Amino acid sequence: MQPPTLDASAIQTGRQRIPVGHSDANQATRESENVEAPASARPTVTKAQVMQQADELLSLAQEVHKGAEQATQGLLDHKMKEKLKRVEKLSKKLRDELGL
Repeated sequence: MQPPTLDASAIQTGRQRIPVGHSDANQATRESENVEAPASARPTVTKAQVMQQADELLSLAQEVHKGAEQATQGLLDHKMKEKLKRVEKLSKKLRDELGL
């Protein structure tokens, strides 16, 4: 995106040239409303909550690891799919909460 350019009339009036597709009314509305950016939508969580979720994720990962070892021997844990989905869900939640 190119920075806005100034033309002779804009320099005289002290305003930037309005880009194509925008009108003076739109620009005036944006300036008069002085809209602030929305506040962060990230949920607030405590350190204890994050650590509890991380501990649960660790525990699930260890269970999945054991289940994978057993699966190579022909023993498939019937709850493996549920555990893997929970790992995905927890990791996504932690990523969002930590802002990663």
